[in-house]
Amino acid sequence: MNYTSFWLIRHGETDWNAQRRLQGWIDIPLNPKGVRQAEQLALALHPPGFDVNVDVIISSDLSRAAETARIASGHLGKPVETYASLRERNYGIYEGQDWAKLEEIGVQAALRSADAPITNGETLQEFNTRIRQAFEHIATLHAGQKILVFSHGGVIDMAWRLCDQQTLEAPRPGPILNTSINEFSIYESGKWVMREWGKTAHLDTVAFDDVG
Repeated sequence: MNYTSFWLIRHGETDWNAQRRLQGWIDIPLNPKGVRQAEQLALALHPPGFDVNVDVIISSDLSRAAETARIASGHLGKPVETYASLRERNYGIYEGQDWAKLEEIGVQAALRSADAPITNGETLQEFNTRIRQAFEHIATLHAGQKILVFSHGGVIDMAWRLCDQQTLEAPRPGPILNTSINEFSIYESGKWVMREWGKTAHLDTVAFDDVG
């Protein structure tokens, strides 16, 4: 059975990651540590650790992901295609706010509820549908190919749930760290299959587990 393979990578650190602020669609650039993480990632995307013959490189159009892609994949000699459909979840009126303070006032729980509305933003279910449709469209467009994708923590979380057949409200067993590498496949039948998850051996310091 034919399938399309994805290596899905989270962007490097931003100042808002370090400050634990909700980024969403706000276009926050990499900070110096994030640039260094992307450079470390570039080394990890060389043989023998990574000997994949990449066909296509794709990124969210937000600069923190696109810049990570540019730095980490430049040696592969392929253009980076940007997709707005691979953006982080749109958190509407909550973007820019402190994550811990949102927990104090009970907003965090609402954000994790599948159908709870967000003013000017997306419900978790709407976000999940967008990400599923985006990857399945890419899998059809580049059927049977090997694709490097640079995106966001929330996007990786949705991919994990789709691969592992988890509900939107199920607790995740581990963090999603900056520049972590996650591999999965989408079959012609529509089945999502996880290969490897959460690889961060290329990092020399702990990266942030944070939405964005």
